Amino acid sequence: MSIASKNRLSVIAVIVLNLTYMVIAIVGSVLANSLALLTDAIHMLAHVGTLTLTFLAISLVMKPPTPEKSFGYYRLEVLVALLDGVILVVMDLYIFYQVYLRLLSPPDVQAAPIMVVAVIGLILNAIGIVLLKDPSKQSLIFRGALLEVMLHAFSSVGVIAAGAVILLTGWYVADPIASALIGLIMIPNIYNLLAGSVNILMENAPGDISPSKIEKELLAISDVTGIHHLHLWTITSGVHAASVHITTDRSEQWETIQEAARKLFKENFGITHYTVQVEDERTHRLHTQESG
Repeated sequence: MSIASKNRLSVIAVIVLNLTYMVIAIVGSVLANSLALLTDAIHMLAHVGTLTLTFLAISLVMKPPTPEKSFGYYRLEVLVALLDGVILVVMDLYIFYQVYLRLLSPPDVQAAPIMVVAVIGLILNAIGIVLLKDPSKQSLIFRGALLEVMLHAFSSVGVIAAGAVILLTGWYVADPIASALIGLIMIPNIYNLLAGSVNILMENAPGDISPSKIEKELLAISDVTGIHHLHLWTITSGVHAASVHITTDRSEQWETIQEAARKLFKENFGITHYTVQVEDERTHRLHTQESG
C-alpha cells in the first residue's frame, strides 16, 4: 500500500473516531449541563469538517498535473490548512464568549458524566495522535489535523480535571475555567498553523532555508561572477522551488555552471523544483545600465 493510501486511511479512521466522540460529548454536555463538554463537541464538529476537506484535498493532490495546473493540486492542502486555522479562531472566540456568560452566572454541573465522557475522549484522541503522527511529518495539512487532535486531548484532560474539582468541592466555576484554559492553549497553535499557511500562499522563502546561504554557495561555484533574481518559495509542505540568474564571463562554462547550481539546489538544500539561467556578465551589465 502506498504512503498516500495509508495517509487517507488514517484520516478516515480519525474522522470516525471524532464523529463517535462528538455524539458522546453532545449527549454528555446536555446531561451534565457542561460548557467544557460542549466546547469539546464543538471542537469535534469543526474537526470532522476540516478532516473531511483534508481527505478530499489528499485525494485531489494525488491527481497528476495538467497543462493548466502545472503543479497539480498541491496548494489545496495549504488552503485547507488555512481554512482549518480560520475555523479554529471562530471556535475560540465562541468559547470565550460562553465562558464569560457562565462566569457571570455559573449553572449547576454534573461532575460524574463529565469525567466519564472526557476519559472516553482522551482515549479516542490518543488513538488519533498515533494514527496522524507519521503523516504529520510529511504535510502541513496533517500537521494541522494532528494539532487539533492534540488540543482535543489537552481539552479532555482539562475537562477531567474540572469534573474532579466539581465532584470534590462543588465549585461549578471550574467548568467555564477549564473551557477558557483550553481556548488559551489553542492560541499559539492556531497562530503557527495560520502563519505557515499564509507564508506558503505569499510565496515567502521557506523558514528552514537561508537565501543568503544559497547565494553564498552559488557564488562559490567556479567562474560565477554574480547572482541576481534569486527567488525561493514553497509549493506545498516539503516541496520547495527556486529560480535564479547567474552571471559569468566564461561563456564556455555555462552548462557546467548550470549543472553545478542544479546539483547544489537538489543535494544541499532539498529543492526539487528549480530554474537556473546563466547569463553573460557583460551583457547583464549593459542591460542593467539601460534599465537604470
